[in-house]
Amino acid sequence: MLTKWLNQMGNNRDIDTTTRILAAARKVFLKKGMAGARMQEIADEAGINKALLHYYFRSKDQLFRVVFEQAIGEMIPQLQTVLAQELPIREKLRAFIRVYLEQLQAHPVVPLFVLNELNRGAESLVDIFRTHLLVDIPSGQKMPPQLLVEQIQAAQLRGELPPYPADHLLVNILSMCIFPFLARPMLQFLLQLDDAAFEAFIEERINQVQLFIDRALRGA
Repeated sequence: MLTKWLNQMGNNRDIDTTTRILAAARKVFLKKGMAGARMQEIADEAGINKALLHYYFRSKDQLFRVVFEQAIGEMIPQLQTVLAQELPIREKLRAFIRVYLEQLQAHPVVPLFVLNELNRGAESLVDIFRTHLLVDIPSGQKMPPQLLVEQIQAAQLRGELPPYPADHLLVNILSMCIFPFLARPMLQFLLQLDDAAFEAFIEERINQVQLFIDRALRGA
């Protein structure tokens, strides 16, 4: 959806300016959070004046939403690719965890946006998914979380997985992956991790979440 919007802007200068603004916004949002970020800071980071920033994005909320939609637009196809693979269900779960964590690592603004929208009211977040994100899902296909639940349930019927509630399994996977990004400042303080050490921690986390889920299913 974002690509279509950029293409409609008409010229390369507009596209270049918009790209710089979005890159600057991601950096400022991650550093200051949604509440702490200021449009002037984003304009300074992008190397433009505030009036020009408002010409492209009328508000901080709109800019935050576009940054989020851009990230989700890149994440969803990666997860769909994993779920479309012909893999044994346990291997598919491990692949899903790996790709999901890698995508969160590449787009850490996603957890920040979700938390911000939940604080404002869940209806706002649901509306964004309904009106902005589902249009990028081909007709007849489902969002990755729905599809994964169905694949887990199908594997259980085939006897490939124990009767562990599929929806709770999904929530366990998502929460274990997303929490370190939501709590990053606290974790970095408590565990004494600089930015490089935190990135290494996430690399380790991929294997640890995979092992945790695999052992949980074996003990179910």
